[in-house]
Amino acid sequence: MIETETTLIRARDLSVGYSSSAAAAVPDLDLSSGMVWHVTGPNGTGKTALLKTLAGLLRPIAGCLERHLGKGSSGATYVHSSPYLFSGSVRRNLSLACPSRPQVESAAAAFGLSSLLDRDAAKLSHGEQRRVALARAIACRPSLLLVDEPEGGLDDEALAAWRTCMIRALEEGPTAIVVATHRPVAFEGIPVREIRMLPNRT
Repeated sequence: MIETETTLIRARDLSVGYSSSAAAAVPDLDLSSGMVWHVTGPNGTGKTALLKTLAGLLRPIAGCLERHLGKGSSGATYVHSSPYLFSGSVRRNLSLACPSRPQVESAAAAFGLSSLLDRDAAKLSHGEQRRVALARAIACRPSLLLVDEPEGGLDDEALAAWRTCMIRALEEGPTAIVVATHRPVAFEGIPVREIRMLPNRT
């Protein structure tokens, strides 16, 4: 059926959090591909916990969560608010996501990283590290891309690159992008649906 092909995650009466403590509840959700989803809510309402739960990194505290995703990098990719990079060069970090050299160079060019490919990733600025993390995630071409506060450390040029890459990812394949951010400046011109976090009901 079409619905099962496009619905990547179905959640009912979902509570998310850490250990056995629920941080927040989520309205019933049918998360479909071909769309950017904006997670909203005040600080401390469980936005990060929701992203990690949708990515399969945390178990739901309560409720039902069905994930219709593949395995590996083509399934779900989560980008933390503090960029996590592997040791070695920028090129190595991108190559771990896409071993094809043309793909690496394309991802680097999209985020203005071409001149930094042979630079030690640990010596980059925070903004540069953020660009590497986003470029690596986009290069994976996941079915579900979950990004926590992507705007941190990005200048206007990098924000424009992030917007372009989101649009391209939606155009090139059946993917969904879920973004938790207080500054949705990169959403201009992109169809967006909202996921609003609800206060802890337990």
